[in-house]
Amino acid sequence: MGTQKDPKNVVGRDGLIGQIWACLKMPSEKGSLRFTAERRVGKTTVMTKMAAEPADGFDVLFLEVEGIDSCDHLTELLLNRMRPLEKTGEKAKGWFDTLREAIGGVEIAGVIKLPETSKLGWQKTLEKAIEGFCQNRADRTVLLMFDELPYMLQKIDLVSSKAGKAHEALTLLDTFRALRQRHANLRMIFAGSVGLHHVLRDLKQAGLAAEPVNNMPRIEIHPLDETDALKLAIQLLESEQVPCAEDVKSIAQRLIEQTSNVPFYMERIAGQLAMHERAVTVEDVDTTVREHLASDQDPWEMEHFRGRLETYYRRTLNDANGKPILEEAIARSILDHFAVTEEPQSIDQVWSMIRGQFALTDRQLVVQLLKSLGQDHYLICDVAKRYTFRYPLIKRWWRIAQGLES
Repeated sequence: MGTQKDPKNVVGRDGLIGQIWACLKMPSEKGSLRFTAERRVGKTTVMTKMAAEPADGFDVLFLEVEGIDSCDHLTELLLNRMRPLEKTGEKAKGWFDTLREAIGGVEIAGVIKLPETSKLGWQKTLEKAIEGFCQNRADRTVLLMFDELPYMLQKIDLVSSKAGKAHEALTLLDTFRALRQRHANLRMIFAGSVGLHHVLRDLKQAGLAAEPVNNMPRIEIHPLDETDALKLAIQLLESEQVPCAEDVKSIAQRLIEQTSNVPFYMERIAGQLAMHERAVTVEDVDTTVREHLASDQDPWEMEHFRGRLETYYRRTLNDANGKPILEEAIARSILDHFAVTEEPQSIDQVWSMIRGQFALTDRQLVVQLLKSLGQDHYLICDVAKRYTFRYPLIKRWWRIAQGLES
């Protein structure tokens, strides 16, 4: 997650946030949501702005859970985030202290820790904590926002499996679903760059048929539209006091074109341009972006887009000759193809390309891989089911990083 700006200074998200609040006000069985977006696009910014400026009648807890690796740690995090809100009024304080005593937890310097051997276990503790929180706010709506939930689920699944506690990640998702169904004033937002569909796929392959999020509509967080992106770019150039050799609007227009309208990258380039000792041109914008994309120092951590393939596309398949092929290798070849292709590609065009590289006979494999690469924000398809890279900036980085430029 990138450094978050003051929510008051966020540009171009008010309309989207208004739509989100409208969804959250729907009946509880439909009111919880899943956010998806590529990293850096702005989903965390949207959530922090919502937490800082909640709609009337909402109490919001924003939880960064990427680093959580167990259900116990998640429960502790929730308890500690709830604790400050329970200090207003003797009734609230009494409820929380009663819960803490029931679970055998201790509070040291204001931090609550669960015992190594819990009296209730994490599931019952979590249920009691959220139940008490919701009941104590019966006249309000409680919103729990979990940022980077898929990463947490993967870590929980890995750690719990090693400890012989299989399927704890699924148990957690099922517990969340039961709590949403039980409490009419409870809403949740699950957010993640990629991965939730991979986690659920792995659980289903393990023989588990649960559907813990099928009642949570999906909302995709997009880059800014051109009007808002141009407004932000001009603000950035002016606030950074970038000396412009041309009209500032021309520099700003090139800035948004080169960064796919993504605020994170716009801010970084504007900061670099401010360091120039002479007035900058549109060519300086091009050069600065290119330097960042080509740098082996990876200042924008773009290597993430290659590295995560190994995590999410880790199956081993057999080709027509019985030879093992890594799913990652096929996905990488598909992305290489799109990186050097200007026109959108049909499924059959991709299938033809793949058959030229691998001895495969199952066309459905490519269909599913294209779908997954779309869900993971690498690709996007049009109404004719033709695919292309979702973001020109990422496409350009991939082409440079893979050495595919002629």
